[in-house]
Amino acid sequence: MPGKVMGTRSNRSGKNVVGVGTTQGGYLLVSDSDRSRWKKIGPFLRKESVNCIRYDRASKTLLAATHTNGIFASRDFGKTWKQRNDGLHVKKAWTLELDPHNRNTVYAGTQYGHLYKSADLGRSWDEVTGLFDAPRRNEWGIDWGFGTVGLCIHTIRMDPERKDSFYIVSSGMGPYRTEDAGKSWSLLDKGVKDTCPSDWAKMDFSGAGETDPKKLMERHLADMHKCTHKLTVSGRESGVVYQQNHCGVFRSSDFGRSWTDISPGNTLRHGFPIALAEGAGDANGGTLFIIPSVQGEPCRKHNSCIKGPVAAYRSADGGKSWERLTRGLPKRSHTCVLRDAMALDQMDTPGVYFGTTTGEVFFSRDLGEHWSKAFEGAGRIQGMSTFKA
Repeated sequence: MPGKVMGTRSNRSGKNVVGVGTTQGGYLLVSDSDRSRWKKIGPFLRKESVNCIRYDRASKTLLAATHTNGIFASRDFGKTWKQRNDGLHVKKAWTLELDPHNRNTVYAGTQYGHLYKSADLGRSWDEVTGLFDAPRRNEWGIDWGFGTVGLCIHTIRMDPERKDSFYIVSSGMGPYRTEDAGKSWSLLDKGVKDTCPSDWAKMDFSGAGETDPKKLMERHLADMHKCTHKLTVSGRESGVVYQQNHCGVFRSSDFGRSWTDISPGNTLRHGFPIALAEGAGDANGGTLFIIPSVQGEPCRKHNSCIKGPVAAYRSADGGKSWERLTRGLPKRSHTCVLRDAMALDQMDTPGVYFGTTTGEVFFSRDLGEHWSKAFEGAGRIQGMSTFKA
């Protein structure tokens, strides 16, 4: 673990904990309210590919979603774990989200585009079958192998103000919203298909069944606009939602019914994570963070290659302008930050954290002005989360 790093005080009680999910288990990084020293717990669940870690403070229960054996729970802060898969019919679990409006209620997104709900913190699960009738659900397919995701529900975000209202992201079609706990759904894709430059991703079409490059590109862009990588919801501005998709960064001010392109630039469109800081010490409209995975000229064979040193980008005005943030980050690197590998803590000035595919955890206490390394050697980091304990 790196040495002492000075922190920002907060009157919010409890230990600050960062959950780190990797392909070879999980870790907890624990600090006091100053975030000045970090204690590592783990690895735990060493034989599991951990993607998401959540914590229910009321019951002192840790929950972990894995790509290998479903969902696990720990009541002793990671020392021992038990499976909680009763009613869960898919082993590859992507994400978990606690419902702030309903105690002990948690949702799980899995491979094959399934959504599950538990009213007892994962001891039993029921599928949210209303999703079967969601708009264009029949176009999701069964499964597919593009990249490493395949068909899944990889994101669930609760509406902080409205009970039974939340968002999901299907890797096969994009974001959806429900306002009745999953009985009915709206597809949120208006305005997302019109702004990606047709020459942004020049691909190698050798060996493809279609011989017309123009038609192939049109088909590719139509498909990839549906590939929302991550979505974040404002807790301060009602109806404001952001997404990072395969072709850019977008903002909505009407609960996702329509979207506006706010990408930093054509060579910075493609990325995976997105996070919104809205602490007491932050700007009124919040501060948005992204980490593009293409930072330079577009790739010629695909559009998710890694070029140049890792850099975060920040917007304090809803995406109208962006700043590049690199102070304290390595000048030479060949790494990537995956869709779930960025998180914010709950301090008055939120800490910003991200994990890399080469096993480092970086964090900032001043909204990205300076970065420090909190941890290294974790292996491929898939998911990051923060909570108070």
